[in-house]
Amino acid sequence: MKKHKVYISGQITGLPVAEYVEKFSKAEAELKAKGYEVVNPLRYELKPGARWNEQMKVDIRLLLDCDAIYMLSNWERSTGAGLELYIAEGLDRKSTRLNSSH
Repeated sequence: MKKHKVYISGQITGLPVAEYVEKFSKAEAELKAKGYEVVNPLRYELKPGARWNEQMKVDIRLLLDCDAIYMLSNWERSTGAGLELYIAEGLDRKSTRLNSSH
């Protein structure tokens, strides 16, 4: 049986590095424990100082290969996460949207 591949989305910009790394790492561990194949965009970050739009291009490519999107609790404060959710819903992944308490 194929594992569902889940993309983690949430606020990064404006948060201390340690805070967003912790949130994404906890979500990744929880999803893996539930049997999902997980795509954590922090594992695909560009070089420090990369432009936001360049990172979003990488993240959207990763999302396109996933079956579901996992929204961290702070996603509403993130332009990028909002775009990712919009794309996921537009690709009919609405029914596979997962929400987090992180």
